[in-house]
Amino acid sequence: MQEIYRFIDDAIEADRQRYTDIADQIWDHPETRFEEFWSAEHLASALESAGFTVTRNVGNIPNAFIASFGQGKPVIALLGEYDALAGLSQQAGCAQPTSATPGENGHGCGHNLLGTAAFAAAIAVKKWLEQYGQGGTVRFYGCPG
Repeated sequence: MQEIYRFIDDAIEADRQRYTDIADQIWDHPETRFEEFWSAEHLASALESAGFTVTRNVGNIPNAFIASFGQGKPVIALLGEYDALAGLSQQAGCAQPTSATPGENGHGCGHNLLGTAAFAAAIAVKKWLEQYGQGGTVRFYGCPG
C-alpha cells in the first residue's frame, strides 16, 4: 500500500505548478451556485485533455459533468466542487479577511482548492491505472452549487 501512496504523492508533486495554476484560475473566476460555467468548462476540458471521457449537462444542469477513465472495478469516484459564495471576495494571499472587491463573490469556502485537489487526485489515479495496467475506473464528478 505504501507504494501506491508514494506513486500518487509523486504524481501530484510532479504537476504541482499546474494544480496551483488551476486553483488560482478558479479563484480568479468566482462563480456562485449554478453559475460556474467558466470553472466547470475549465476543469472538464482539462480532464478531456488528460484522456478522460467527459459527459456534460448531467441531470440537465449545464455546469455539472462526469469525467471517467478506465473500466471495471474498483470504481474510484471523486467529487469536485468549484462554486464561490456571494459576498466573500478575498484578496489572494492574505490571511485576514480583506475583500478584493467589497460585496463581490469569492472563494472564502475554498472550493477552488477542493475542486482542484479532486482533479489532481483523479489524474494521479489515472496515471496509476496506466502505469501498472490495473483494471478499474476513476471518475470525477463536477459538482456545481
